[in-house]
Amino acid sequence: MSTALQEVMLALGDPDTAERGGAHNQKGIEFQKNWAIVKMFALKAKGDIDFLFLFEAVQDIAVLNSSTAPTTIEVFQVKKKDRKEWTWASLTNLHVPDDPSKKSKAKAKKTKPLDGFAESPLGKLFAALSGFKTLKVSGGFISNAGCDLELAAGGNAATSLPIALSELPAHFTDLLHAALDTVHKPGSAKSDLSQVLLEKVDVPVDDAQTYTIGIVHKFLDSVSPMHAGQARSFVESLLAKLGPLGAKTAKATTIEDMKSRHGYSLEQLNAALGALQQTPDVDFHLRQWLDQLAKEGLVFWEISQILAASTGIFSRKLLGTPLPADVDISACCEAWLAVNTMGASLMPVFESGMAHLRSEFPLAKKADLQAHFLLKAIEKCVDPS
Repeated sequence: MSTALQEVMLALGDPDTAERGGAHNQKGIEFQKNWAIVKMFALKAKGDIDFLFLFEAVQDIAVLNSSTAPTTIEVFQVKKKDRKEWTWASLTNLHVPDDPSKKSKAKAKKTKPLDGFAESPLGKLFAALSGFKTLKVSGGFISNAGCDLELAAGGNAATSLPIALSELPAHFTDLLHAALDTVHKPGSAKSDLSQVLLEKVDVPVDDAQTYTIGIVHKFLDSVSPMHAGQARSFVESLLAKLGPLGAKTAKATTIEDMKSRHGYSLEQLNAALGALQQTPDVDFHLRQWLDQLAKEGLVFWEISQILAASTGIFSRKLLGTPLPADVDISACCEAWLAVNTMGASLMPVFESGMAHLRSEFPLAKKADLQAHFLLKAIEKCVDPS
């Protein structure tokens, strides 16, 4: 059993290390999950041979470089912000220190107690990092909003690439070092400010999923162009899988339990991508068939209705919530197609199949029947087994 994974298990039971923030609203949850998927595909594209993401276990998200014998852990606070940028006070619960290089006649600022740092986003992050001795640690504060902090070399963190806290001016880093003593565990190594990054990411709060679909589409287009059209359904499926992770309140008691309740690995992602490779790109074929039917006389507004109906069918199937009618209509299509052959033209068999379905399901919407028929016909032709 990995000593490092045992250390992570201990961290789950430590209130200073485990995630202990307030409840996230739905936008915040969606932002976190979508950022995690973007991060997974970045690691995969980089060529990482293993990883394990832990959700709501060690802070918001933690990433181990192996699911069996990790040597590193990255711990992240992933926070969305609807308005304005993050300030020094909102990140640290500390006062803004005076710049010794600037003389001021103003009254000295009132300082804040250092122990307030422990409840700040960066305080929680450093407290988590200080709990690890076996694993090499690093961390990040991730947000859709920038951090309005001046840098020692000039410029501002809000408009920069990811920057380490060590890049802040000395009067800020000195105050941070003093505050770190309030969150360090006895015997833990002194935290290195260069190990923690502040990063503004492009994932939008109001439509995080669309951004993620674009990232996954780009990846699929580079490795399997015929499946790029399935990026949306793949992301929806992955989000449904990640959704429950970390939501269970019962405490994990074993490493496998921890992985099951909180974890998603590269092995799981590869398995999902492998399954995708074995699945015909139904959306791609559906549009091809509709183009052919259009040439054979199907009017454009019916095509739009069929596409909308097929989207609903896909979504219900993906989420495991098909309507009773979905199951019955699909079975009827399959039975009819088993005894009727496809000809050189699509329209005759399409009209014949629809006449049969309309007699069997007189109350069903025409577009739903058309979509079911075409999807089942495509499935039979692409994968006749």
